[in-house]
Amino acid sequence: QVRIVLSGDELPRGEEALIVCNHRTRIDWMFMWCLCLRLGLLDTMKIVLKDSLKSWPAFGWAMQSFMFVFLARDKSKDLEHMEDVLHYHTSNAHPLSLILFPEGTDLSDINIERSNNYAIQNKLPKYKYVLHPKVVGWSRSVALLRDTCKAVYEVTIAYHDFQEGERPSELGLLAARYPTEVHLHVQRHKMSLLPEAPAELEQWCRQSFSRREKRLQQFYTGPKRFGAEVPSPLSQDECEGEWRMAVVFWFVASSFSALSLLLLFGWVWALGAAGVWLVLTRLGGADAIELRLHGEQGVYASLRGENEQKKIN
Repeated sequence: QVRIVLSGDELPRGEEALIVCNHRTRIDWMFMWCLCLRLGLLDTMKIVLKDSLKSWPAFGWAMQSFMFVFLARDKSKDLEHMEDVLHYHTSNAHPLSLILFPEGTDLSDINIERSNNYAIQNKLPKYKYVLHPKVVGWSRSVALLRDTCKAVYEVTIAYHDFQEGERPSELGLLAARYPTEVHLHVQRHKMSLLPEAPAELEQWCRQSFSRREKRLQQFYTGPKRFGAEVPSPLSQDECEGEWRMAVVFWFVASSFSALSLLLLFGWVWALGAAGVWLVLTRLGGADAIELRLHGEQGVYASLRGENEQKKIN
């Protein structure tokens, strides 16, 4: 069993927030689900992910349907896409808590080397425990969510590894090599107190990762804890109850749907459904199709605009 340890500020329950975290491993986002469960934010949570993950069978298809933010690491396209997706959520009054990893990738040796080369070129300090963040996406996220999110949660994630220095991974989880503890240190910043100028926001993000570097150095070279543990807004019993309800619901719903359709149509349906999702993904994904239909510049928005213009005329 993996123990989740929260420290830092005591947080309110169910507060919509921009959640910003360092990215030590490829599976950090799984433990961010644990954080959101404890904060009562699972129903509002969206994650900014790399575009290749939408091709994952089942998981990627589900994330497309939930309108997560997929980025192709092309700044000219990614900022526009992020704006479209976030505007889709906020304009439809969908509660939204966004999880963002500004480093853009995990803390592998090659990524540390690239980050330090960037630091040398730009006369910045070298880091060991974090990477230099990509600040433009962060700045744009704040601008887009300033009116809907009340706070920014500055999260620092650290692990008690299965073996010293073994970063958790997907293969490690399959081999039951789980971290024994995951520590989440959260500092709450009022959105209204963050700077508004993009350059100042970008500098704020850089400083937050400088703070994380020092905090993580103290963690890994010291007692391997951030400070006093704080209670989560949801009690342990509430968390376990919600988790059981979610597991039971999805197991029953998925099993019933799959069994019903297999009995009616056999394996033809299963292969057909997989084929449909593969085609949808090749066309950009269910999320992109939804934006083309219902986004700010989508088909239905254009039709509404034409109808309103006709009424005026």
